[in-house]
Amino acid sequence: MTSPLGAAAWTLRILAVELMAIAALLTLALDIYAHKRVEAVGGLNVWGYRGPVAHHRQQHETRVVIVGGTRAFGWGQPASALASEIRRLIMLTTDRRGAELRPVVVINLGRLGALPDSYAKTIEHFAYLEPDYICLYDDLGVPGAASTEPTSAVFALTGYSPALPLVLREKGMIWRFGDVKRGYASPASRNGAPTSLLGRAAGSILEGTGRGLDGVDRLVARMLPSGHRDAAARDGVAVGYADAMKTAVDAAHLHARGVIVALSPSERPEQARNLQALQIRLNSENTARPWLQVVDLGSEAELSDHALRLDGWNYSAAGIAAVAARIAPALLTFISKS
Repeated sequence: MTSPLGAAAWTLRILAVELMAIAALLTLALDIYAHKRVEAVGGLNVWGYRGPVAHHRQQHETRVVIVGGTRAFGWGQPASALASEIRRLIMLTTDRRGAELRPVVVINLGRLGALPDSYAKTIEHFAYLEPDYICLYDDLGVPGAASTEPTSAVFALTGYSPALPLVLREKGMIWRFGDVKRGYASPASRNGAPTSLLGRAAGSILEGTGRGLDGVDRLVARMLPSGHRDAAARDGVAVGYADAMKTAVDAAHLHARGVIVALSPSERPEQARNLQALQIRLNSENTARPWLQVVDLGSEAELSDHALRLDGWNYSAAGIAAVAARIAPALLTFISKS
C-alpha cells in the first residue's frame, strides 16, 4: 500500500510535468504569435524561411526556390523583397490574356552568413516544397554577416525556427533605450537612456528572458551530434569552395528541372579566387547541361555601385530589383521550354 507521503510526492511529480507541458505550450503559442508579427518585415516564418508559408502546389503552378547566403536573404529589406520581384518579372511574361493561368510561387531559403557547404543540406531539408527550379544565389564564399540560425537546436531537431527569443530581446531594447538601433549600439554611443526607470527595468527583464531562451537553445545545439548541426556554422569558412558549389548544383539538379547559379560581384581577393576555381570546375565538365545556367552578376557594373547598397554589402530595394532583373530572364528560359 502506498503511504500518504509517497502518494503526495507522486501527485507533485505529475503536477510538475503538467505545469511544464502548459509552459511549453504557452511558449509555443507566444512564438507563433511573434512570428506573425515579424515574418513579413524581416524575420523567418515558422518553418525557417523568408516570407509567408508556402501553400500546397496548385495545378499548373511554377515554383522557384532561392538558396543562398546574406545577399539572397536580403537583410534590411522586407522578407518577400527578392522573391516578389522575381515573381513579378516572370509573370509580366507568363501572365497573358487568354492564356492558361500559371501561378508563380517564389520561395526564399536564403540565410544570413550561409556558405556553399550548407546549400545541399538546405535543399534536402526543404525538398518537400517540390520546386521546379532552384536558384543558387551565392556570395562567392564570403559570409557577409554573422549567421545565427544554424545555432538553434529547435530548428535542427524539428525544422521549426523560433522567433520569440529575438523578439523579446529587441522589444526589451526598445523599452530600455527607445529603439532597437540604440540597443545594438555600443554603451558609449547611446548618449543616455531616454526611457523611464520603469521602462528600463521592464525592458531589462524582457531582454534577459530573450537572451536566456536563446542561450538554452544554443547550449542544446552545441550538445547535438554533428550530423544535426548546420554546415554553415563551421567557423564561417567554406572548405573547397568549388567542390561545395558543385555538390550544391548536383543536389539542386536532383530536386528540380532547372538550376541557376547566380554569382555576386567579385569584390574581394577571396571572391576572385573562388570565382576562378568555380569557373575551372564547371568548364572542366564537357557534358552538355541544358538544365544549368550561370548568371554572373559581376558582369553588371550597376551592381557594383555602392549607391545600391545599404551598408556597403547588402543591397537596397533598387539593388535587389536589379539582381532580380538578371535572374528572372534565366528562369524564363527554362519556363518557356516547359
